[in-house]
Amino acid sequence: MLRRALAVLVFILTCTSATAATVSFNDPGQDRQWYLDALNFGEAWAQIIDLPTRGRITVAVVDSGFDIGHNDLQRNLALAKGINIVNGSSNLNPVNPHGTGTIGLLAATSGNDKGITQAAWTAKAIPIRVSNRRDGAAYTTDLANGIRYAADKGARVINVSYSGVHLGALQKAARYAQSKGAVVFMAAGNDGRNHRRWRNHKQLIAVGSTNRDGSVSSFSSRGKFVDLVAPGSDILSLTTNDRTRTWSGTSFASPIAASVASLMLTANPELSPWQVRKLLALTARDIGPAGRDDASGFGLIDANAAVAAAIATQGKYTGSIAGRDIPFVSSSLESYSGIRLVNQLQDITQITQQAAGPEPGTIVMILCGTLAIFGRPTRRAEVIA
Repeated sequence: MLRRALAVLVFILTCTSATAATVSFNDPGQDRQWYLDALNFGEAWAQIIDLPTRGRITVAVVDSGFDIGHNDLQRNLALAKGINIVNGSSNLNPVNPHGTGTIGLLAATSGNDKGITQAAWTAKAIPIRVSNRRDGAAYTTDLANGIRYAADKGARVINVSYSGVHLGALQKAARYAQSKGAVVFMAAGNDGRNHRRWRNHKQLIAVGSTNRDGSVSSFSSRGKFVDLVAPGSDILSLTTNDRTRTWSGTSFASPIAASVASLMLTANPELSPWQVRKLLALTARDIGPAGRDDASGFGLIDANAAVAAAIATQGKYTGSIAGRDIPFVSSSLESYSGIRLVNQLQDITQITQQAAGPEPGTIVMILCGTLAIFGRPTRRAEVIA
């Protein structure tokens, strides 16, 4: 315990002393993305922009389909690698808006004066559709195949915002992904219960949800399987037809946590999946009883501390990393439209154009559980979380 506390102290000191700036964008929704400030994303981006080189990280989102024509997703989708796992086609269109919401957090275009700001700044996202059902539910086999496909296509971070984190089939798929250098994040679930018998699978990072005040959301599922928590209540992200929307659920905490891992690997592509998991736990803020607990796991993720830890860590990953050592944009930012580097000791003035407000009744929470299976009786269906 003392060893862990000292490690956390070292990382915190590194973050506070090395980072003197924060990055901001002109996206009209950024002032409503409260979770970016809560996890210190701006300071994390500032650390990355000061590095001489970076990795080019590919993330993958396994979900219910995506509005790939959304005006805030034009730059950051790796469409050539996208797939509909259910039938093997290239039809990625959404059967449910859920997938557009989760991928928006990882792949929205920053600095384009539209929509929201990308939490996983600079990442490219592979869209992987795993559902043909209007409610967005997916079969376990398709989720597992989606994870494996993402790993084979070179994703270093994979997000699965579905229930089923306790299932052995998904753990096996995540183990395969880990062997290929990928870190797999999964939603903890939204039933608010303590699942005492659910095992903690080391190859899956299970993410619970927190509120604006930093407390664990009442709907967030609990148990020793929970690794970390991230904001999951009142989360502004994208929805279909070029719009934004407010969502709630561990489905949205998970891609926010995955975004932090993407930034860590951008800063240090040589990190192994195990190192990413370990550093996230070491730098998380303890928000519950001392040590790990069933509600918040190791605690609330801190993007700035995690990126500082990644930069300070000797990487061990030995796989092939495409696009390594790509020069950053100039720290003067003159060549990058829509971005600001602001001294954090000064008054930070955001560009505050009015974003489209949430539609009535759009805050959605889908309780975890097993749906009735229609048409495929041999495979279990999992609900979106």
